[in-house]
Amino acid sequence: MWYPAAGLRFAVLWRWGPRLTLWLMAVELGVDAALGQFNFTGPDALHDMLGIARPALTCGLVLTLLQRLAARLNKPNLLPPMIFGLAAVGAPILNALMVQPIQWILPRTQPTFGHGIDLVIALNSLVVGDMLGILVLAPFLLSLGEVMEGKVALALPPLKVWPLLEGGGALVVGTLAVWLLWHAGMGVQPAPGLLAGAWIGLRFGRVGAWLAIFVQMAMLLPYSAEAVTYTQRLSLHLGLASTVIVTWLAGSYCDAQIWAQASLDRRNRMLFQAERLKTLRAMSVAVIHEISQPLSTLAIEARHLKDACGDASSEVAASAELVDRKARELSDMVRRLRRFGGRDVDEPSPVPVAQLVQTARQIVAPELREMGAFLHTAPVAEEIFVQAQEVELTQALVNLLRNAMAAHAQVAPAQTDMRLDVRVEGDQVCLEVTNAVASLHAPGNGMGVGLAIARTIIEAHGGRLSRTGLPGQVRFHLVLPIVGASA
Repeated sequence: MWYPAAGLRFAVLWRWGPRLTLWLMAVELGVDAALGQFNFTGPDALHDMLGIARPALTCGLVLTLLQRLAARLNKPNLLPPMIFGLAAVGAPILNALMVQPIQWILPRTQPTFGHGIDLVIALNSLVVGDMLGILVLAPFLLSLGEVMEGKVALALPPLKVWPLLEGGGALVVGTLAVWLLWHAGMGVQPAPGLLAGAWIGLRFGRVGAWLAIFVQMAMLLPYSAEAVTYTQRLSLHLGLASTVIVTWLAGSYCDAQIWAQASLDRRNRMLFQAERLKTLRAMSVAVIHEISQPLSTLAIEARHLKDACGDASSEVAASAELVDRKARELSDMVRRLRRFGGRDVDEPSPVPVAQLVQTARQIVAPELREMGAFLHTAPVAEEIFVQAQEVELTQALVNLLRNAMAAHAQVAPAQTDMRLDVRVEGDQVCLEVTNAVASLHAPGNGMGVGLAIARTIIEAHGGRLSRTGLPGQVRFHLVLPIVGASA
């Protein structure tokens, strides 16, 4: 009455995507042929091939449809937690619905599922068995896979007495009510178990829903295997199916609401950060306006001082040269900051990658000195240009560097050096930020608001941002298209 293979099949397609559907169909055909359960030369070979491949095909179709709807509609009821629940219910139903059409198109000499009431019971068992196989086994396999891949740390949640009593009490009362009504001659009444499962799912999410489904399955399925009539077994299966559907969808809805609220909070934080940046931009424009005039005078006088000290002693001439060079560097930086505050930055223009790197380094330099870290950068070719809004793209690069610095704060000072490398890959340029981390899952390793803002800016420029986790290291790859511009 429950098919573990359905859970394994669903977990594979959910983890690696519906693109593996054809491969999974071929694997299932090969396994059944190797076990002697399928004969390629029999009179019903084509019908049996479709029967073996049908579960994987329907599962892949349902997942593809739901994922495309989610990408197009962007509604809360199509967030990933809900997609899992809808697919876990929809795939077994579509699998059962395709049985009879295949029988009509390719009649089998002996129908696999019988006729009349036998067909109804068999299809009901098929739906319930697949559904239970998915909802009992797939979440466990997916969680185990995340632990093995290092995405989730293996740790038991803190045991809280009241939630345990609340969920366990609801489950015991609901299951006991179903059992008493059954033995009172009133047949299977799914309402008590359904209400208990819905309560647990809405209160404790998919984890609680999974536990409730597992317990009810362990209690009711062995009883259905006893010597009961077809009508009783069908009634029990339908009641269990309705309880399973409602329980899991309630848990999925709870998690989807948590997911949606987290997304809303993240968006609010991004808006708050944007307002802070807007205010800082206005303040910087005012400050730059005030210092630009005296700075220009200082640069002119520094040049005159350098020219006048040409015949002076070497020490005086070197000092005059240093003053002139620093004044020019400061003037260049103020000009770039003025462009940041001006209206012309709203329009994308060709920007040298070397200038982006230099500006980002200057912005984070005080913070690097304060934490005792150093940012290694190799010389960047001046002829590499990208089409960009300079302010926004610089902000994205600064956010990546600050993200790396936050991770470095958890590492020993001797390991706090970072790297910013630039390389050309065909018609694209890749800026790679590398830093050491104490743990790939520790706070400050790339899950903050700054990273979300950086990703949004980079994707708006036609680029992409990816993350690679190595032992003791994290690398962020910022890839942008190169434009054929000249200085």
